[in-house]
This record gives sequence, structure tokens and C-alpha cells, in this order.
Amino acid sequence: MAIKKAYVDTPRGQVHYRYSEAGSGVPIVFMHQNVSSSSMFQRTLEALNRDYKLFAIDSPGFGASYDPPRFTDLSEMTTQMIEAIDALGIREFHACGQHTGAAFAAEMAVRHPDRLKTIMLIGPLLLTEDEKKWYRENFKGSAAPDAEGRYLAETWEYLRVNGAGITVENHHEEMWQALRAWRARGWTYDCVWDFDFEMYFRKVACPILLMAAKDDVLYPGFERASAARPEADTAVLKGSNFEPNFDPQGTSQAIRNFLAKHGYAPV
Repeated sequence: MAIKKAYVDTPRGQVHYRYSEAGSGVPIVFMHQNVSSSSMFQRTLEALNRDYKLFAIDSPGFGASYDPPRFTDLSEMTTQMIEAIDALGIREFHACGQHTGAAFAAEMAVRHPDRLKTIMLIGPLLLTEDEKKWYRENFKGSAAPDAEGRYLAETWEYLRVNGAGITVENHHEEMWQALRAWRARGWTYDCVWDFDFEMYFRKVACPILLMAAKDDVLYPGFERASAARPEADTAVLKGSNFEPNFDPQGTSQAIRNFLAKHGYAPV
């Protein structure tokens, strides 16, 4: 069964998502990193297809989802993601988030401990104040459209530096995703580094899987999160900042192993 695409109506607008209900048990909800969309999980979804119920959501302002009003707190986006999950009729779920998506997952686990069975974080945001300062200076704003088209080259270069250019195909895919999200990705960078990920992360009560590639820009966060929660399961992947796309086998196997360990093996 192929991965399908659809829309669901939420109180604020339509949300686009990818899904497969071929599997069984508690569904896995995937949430992407800033700048990208649910497309980055396509290959991992294909690898997990038939065994699990799968949903990968385009965050509002990204992919084909509605455009939200200006937000200044990442928790506003967490709320909108929860609204989408509610609209899909999903009660209990496993949350798998990458980078910004990892922030959503950690906050959801604390706000809704009765609903989150496990969380799986790719590139968790557990950073020092010095690291946050560096990220604020180097990951900020968004190249807005201009009459001369300079923003096209700026966006292409931004993606190249951050690992999207491992293949031209992926570079192209992430390019048009980034162009579509030029407003929301700038707003996200304005508030993500102020998000209190550590506070939520330390309060998570459900099982945790931490993942990252060594060349992921947030690998230091992975190392620090692993030390902060030594009981968490961990997996080192490949693929720079696009592990689910470039290492779908490693990503999917880590998820399988983790869920089986905690009693959620496919039926």
C-alpha cells in the first residue's frame, strides 16, 4: 500500500498530511524540522509501511498546510499541531519529531501525558546558552522574495550549507519547500532558540528514543540529551540534517527496535 496524501479541517484551516493505515496499533505521528515539510519523511514512511499506522503532518505555514497568523512563541505552533492530530481523530500516539518537530513532541508529552505513549526525537534541542546564541546568529530570518530574485540563490546556498545538497534531487525538493515557507520559517527561527526545550524534556515521563547523525547541526543537543536522560534509547544515524530521507533504513530500524522494546511491536 502506497503512502497517501490528504487534508484535514482544523479550527484554523486545512492541514495537509501523508499517511498509511495499513498497519496496526498505536499510530506514529511524524513532525518535520523547520524549513522542510512532511516530504522529508516519505522514505521512512515507506520503510515502516504495512506494520504501523503512520501520519506525517505539514506544520501550518509549511508544505501544503494553511498559513497561520504571525506567531512569537513556539508553543503556539505546538497547539496548532495538536489541533491537527485531534482533527485526524487520533487519541493515543507515538510522536516522532525532528529538530523543531522534536520540540513539538517533547512539549506534547508533558502537556498530554495520557496521550503520548513514546516520543522519538531526531536532533533534540538541548543546547547551552552559548550554543543558543550561536544558533540565533547563524539560523535566523528568512530570505524574502525580491524583484531581482536574489532570495533564490540565498535560499539555495542556505540549504547547501545545511546538508540538503547531498543529492541534487533532495536539494531541489527542499528548495521549493523552503520558498513556500519563507514567512513561517523566519517566524520559527525568531522563537525556536528561546523555547525551553530542557524544561519539557526533563519532565517527559514516557519512553524516549534519541537519534541524530554525527554531522547533524544539532548533534551536540543529541549528546547532551543522552547524558541528561541516560535511560533513553539512542541511535546514531547518517544523513546530516535529513536523516529520515538519506538514512530511512537506519531511522526506521531504530524506531522498530525502540517500539518493540517498549511493547509496541507490529501485530
